[in-house]
Amino acid sequence: MRFKARHLYYSSHWELVNWIRFHSVILLGSLCLAQYPEWRPIGPWGGAARQVGLDAAKPDTMLALGLRGASLYRSRDGGRRWTHLKNFPDLEGARLDAALIVPGQWLVGAAPGGIWLSSDEGESWQRIESTARLSVFALTAWAGDPRVIAAGTSEGVWKTNDGGASWRRISPKSIADLSAIVSVAFDPRRAGTLFAGTPHLPWKTVNGGETWQKIATGMYDDSDIFSLAVDPREPSRVFASACSGIYASLNGGTAWRRVQGIPGTNRRTYVVSQSPHDRSIVFAGTSAGMWSSGDSGLSWTKRNDFVATSIAWHPADQRRFYISTERHGLLETTDGGGSFAPRNEGFASRALSALASTAAEFFALAPYEGLFRWSAGAWQPADCCRHFAGLRIDGGQPRVFEPDAAAPAREPGFETATDPFAPQVRLRASLEGLAKSTDGGRSWRMVQQEWIRSVAFHPKRKGLCFALRHRRVFWSPDAGENWYWLPAQEDSHLVFEKLYVSEAMPDLLVAQTPARGLYVQSIGNLR
Repeated sequence: MRFKARHLYYSSHWELVNWIRFHSVILLGSLCLAQYPEWRPIGPWGGAARQVGLDAAKPDTMLALGLRGASLYRSRDGGRRWTHLKNFPDLEGARLDAALIVPGQWLVGAAPGGIWLSSDEGESWQRIESTARLSVFALTAWAGDPRVIAAGTSEGVWKTNDGGASWRRISPKSIADLSAIVSVAFDPRRAGTLFAGTPHLPWKTVNGGETWQKIATGMYDDSDIFSLAVDPREPSRVFASACSGIYASLNGGTAWRRVQGIPGTNRRTYVVSQSPHDRSIVFAGTSAGMWSSGDSGLSWTKRNDFVATSIAWHPADQRRFYISTERHGLLETTDGGGSFAPRNEGFASRALSALASTAAEFFALAPYEGLFRWSAGAWQPADCCRHFAGLRIDGGQPRVFEPDAAAPAREPGFETATDPFAPQVRLRASLEGLAKSTDGGRSWRMVQQEWIRSVAFHPKRKGLCFALRHRRVFWSPDAGENWYWLPAQEDSHLVFEKLYVSEAMPDLLVAQTPARGLYVQSIGNLR
């Protein structure tokens, strides 16, 4: 696809014209490709993870949700390598809050977007249309029959008895406090007994949803119940994690006591989980790090500073489990929580604010997560600079900075690139289109009149530059006078925000995504 004639055309005719023209350029430039190159993710790996889970029958098969964007990942080797499941639908503006693996089915809950099912381990997905209008925040299966599943949604508690094929609401519309459900848990012995956590205290039904009772005695008022855990061997024993800390009940929720031993008043606790191998072992993910108890919650020991958002236990190895975290992605322990190793290769859930490069190194800045350095084909974090939004190279070293509040605001959508071989030549991308200046920016002429999101010159190859229009990338060999579509194995889920060419990686075009880090494509053979 070209836009030499000032406009981008998307008709099949112009697609064909550009395809022929592009391949003519390839032949003239002696470029021979057996197939189109593809965009390849390079990280930085890790970031904000919402949930991790595994298949109890095949525990090396795992599923993970990114907290930023509707990102879904699968691992076949116990988390050592992750693959983005690109066939999951692009739910713009949604997030994935819940996932569940039961025999023969994978379920994912979107907010908004409803419940999605896969019967082939994530290769294809089908939405349950009766849930399409719902935001789904939690999913859980009954231990006695995994086809019996409950969902916490924006419209109460929903339940299926056939593995997710059909659903019905089991909480009454007449109870306003049961309109938003953020956590659910079954009594492992009775499918009709179900606990539901709301943003303002928990509820319980003992008759499959016919009647519900608020169970809040002993809890701080208006506590947001993030997770619920029922002891599989003693169902009257229940744990709840909340914005006001951890609570335990010995009588099925009739009364609660606030668990002591973790410093801080009303310590925010995102998840509490009991070991399926030893009921006395409990782990909790809090805003003050990860804590564990070896005596059923009577005393606690801090394990690390990771803010865990979910816990997935290995079904056979009692000392092995996984956690998803707020900043460090996915982690695994093989010594019962004594130490954790990152398991993030291929998993990226990061929103980057700035990129910069020296002749030898490439840098990426993630707000609230820090500065990352690409060197020798790998990322190394620099534990600093989390609250900074700007990045530049000063004296050969990266420097972070706060944006100048007094500086005039940039016009929305604009980005200007200067030709390193001819500084008077500039290209400007904006909502109005792509413009070119040959006098240092004093005057401009339009190259094309449709929104161009980003533009970049190659730092080492004269005249070579790139332009981005949403999911399509174009290249020019002559400083923007003629443009050609850069073909690639296009992934419909790849939406780019910015293009960048680094001195440290001159044969790669870097594309920045809104929430999944960086992707690269080979440009070494462009002529």
